[in-house]
This record gives sequence, structure tokens and C-alpha cells, in this order.
Amino acid sequence: MRKFTFFTMFSLLLASCSTSKHSTFLVGTYTENDSQGINVIQFDTDSKAISIKNLIPEIENPSFVITNKAKTIMVAVEETASENGGKVTSYSYDSTSNKFQKLNSFFTKGNHPCTVTFSPDEKYVIVGNYSGGNLSVFPIDQQGNLSENSQFIQYEGKSVNAERQEKPHVHSVVFHPKDSFLFVADLGRDAIEMIPFDANSKTFLQTEKAISTKVASGSGPRHLLFNKTGNTLYVTYELTNEIGVFKFENNQLQHQQTIALTKTPTKSGSAAELRLSDDGNYLYATVRGKDNQLVVMKTNQDKNLEVIQSKATGKAPRNFILTKDQKNILVANQDSNKITVFDRDTKSGLLSPTSSEITIPKPVYLSKF
Repeated sequence: MRKFTFFTMFSLLLASCSTSKHSTFLVGTYTENDSQGINVIQFDTDSKAISIKNLIPEIENPSFVITNKAKTIMVAVEETASENGGKVTSYSYDSTSNKFQKLNSFFTKGNHPCTVTFSPDEKYVIVGNYSGGNLSVFPIDQQGNLSENSQFIQYEGKSVNAERQEKPHVHSVVFHPKDSFLFVADLGRDAIEMIPFDANSKTFLQTEKAISTKVASGSGPRHLLFNKTGNTLYVTYELTNEIGVFKFENNQLQHQQTIALTKTPTKSGSAAELRLSDDGNYLYATVRGKDNQLVVMKTNQDKNLEVIQSKATGKAPRNFILTKDQKNILVANQDSNKITVFDRDTKSGLLSPTSSEITIPKPVYLSKF
């Protein structure tokens, strides 16, 4: 009987340990000194505790951080300004030693790079420069070494908001999940650019075949997000605190709906980021400024968006991320210097605040690692 009891208890202990799950995320930040940088955090899905696992210092304003599919390469922009623009920096990652090794950096030829993505074949890195109003393309090898800028696209123009749209402001670059197009959100020109690409061509982006879609004047498109099938594009309109919904058919964007994120109309808003639940049923968006909230929307199977909840966050919520099990959302609150956690009902999509949080200087982006 004693043996059975001991075996049973030991088995239960093992089972309890095995159910404890952890998720790891990269945190992009704005830095104030060389000891700050990219944080690697771990989230315990059982206890909801957050801890800092690693810190990559000596990088300036790594506001947007991505990895390749194999998680062996990390690329970050350095959102800075100079005669040659900001920077893009690459690292290799060794999972055995759990160490990041800086490889190289290049100037982006545009000030304040704020968005970066790998091409589908991971042979190029495309950087969007906010203040520069341009794109830079960098070849990258299998080890993570970047090469000198191979393509540069400068936009021209402005829109109706004299303070925020005095020139082009590239804010998001996203590849279509299935078709060979890069989509670019230009907040300054109220435009979404669709650029065909050819991985086998010397000129990766086929700019002569690009198609520009104008959005509502003064809206300021900021963040782009496709659903999994690629037939629906969601767009954050930063200046009007709205979400635009577009159908993508026959290589064209067709506007379907615009929905307000806040109750009071505005032309100087601060809507920020977008995330879609894995099942595609719920869309989430952050709004900064006086609102400081995370808005929950039901997609209604890509028919009409419907706001179903707004939850208060910390100050200036920027990017956020859903955990793998979809049961929690972590929010990076730039001006509160905290990452906070919400519980998420996977059926209703609704959120509940938790007491779980961690202090990190000016967190602005979260990426799965």
C-alpha cells in the first residue's frame, strides 16, 4: 500500500510539473542608455508570472524585433536618425548556450525605421522608415549576416493633416500570406501600397507594377494585418482611431467597412496595433492617448466588425501579443514602463485584467520566440 501511495504521488507530481507551460517573447523597447535593449521574457501560463530571461544591451531604440522561422536569427531596427538614417541590426541565436551574437548593422537610408519583416523565403529583410518615408531592402544569408542595401524606394506626397501628414510616413510592411505581394502602410499619404515581388529577380520588389490604394483623407493608416486566408486586410487608422476592413480579390483591395474604436470622433488620434486570434473570430486593437485601452472586436466571419469590449490598460499601450494557448494577452505599455497581462476567454474573446505585470523601460513591441 505504501509503494502504491508513493508511486501515485510521484506520478501526480510529474504530471503537475509537465503541465506547467512557458512562453517566451522578445520585447522591443526605446532605450535611454547602453545597459537597456531587447528583453527576452518568459511567461508562465499556469501562474501567469513574467520574468526576464535575457537582455541584449548596447542597441539603441530596438523598437521592432523579429526572428526567422527557425528562431536562429533575430533582426531589429534601431529607431534613430542620422545623415544615413537609422539602423537595422542582425543577431544569431544559439539555443544550446542560450546566447545571442551580434552579427552586423547597416544604415537604412531613412530616419526612424519602425517596421521590419523577412521575405517569405527569408533571403531579404525589408525595413520601413517612418520619418524617411521610404523602404530599404537588405539581403540576408542563412547565418543571419546582412548585406548592403540592395533596393531603396522613396515615396513622395502628403495629405490633409498638416502636423502629421506633411510628408510620407511608412509605418507597416507586411507580406501577403499566400500571394507574391508586399503591402506598405503610408500614414503620411493616406495610402496602402501593393508591390509585387520576385524572389528570383535581381530587383526583388517590382516597383513598376505597384498599385496604390487611397484610404479616407486624414485617417493615417498605421498597422496592416491579413487574416490567414489572405482575403481580408485589417488596417489601423491612427489619426481617426478607426479600423478599416478591406477585401482582397483579383489582386485588388476593396473597402468594406470602417469602424470606430472610441466613442468620440477625432482627427488627432493615437490608435496603434492589431492582433487577430488564431481562430480568426476576434480582432484586438490598442488605443493610446487619453483612451489607453485595448479594444475587442468580433469579426463575424469577415462580414462586419463589431466592438464588443474595451478594457483599460497602462499608459500608451503599443504592441501586444496573444499566448500560444490564446488564453492570455500581454500588453506593452510604453509610458507606464510595464508589460501587463489580461486573461482571455477563448470562446467569447472577452478580456479580464490580472495582477500580473513586469517593469521594463519603455516596452513597445512583443514578438514570439
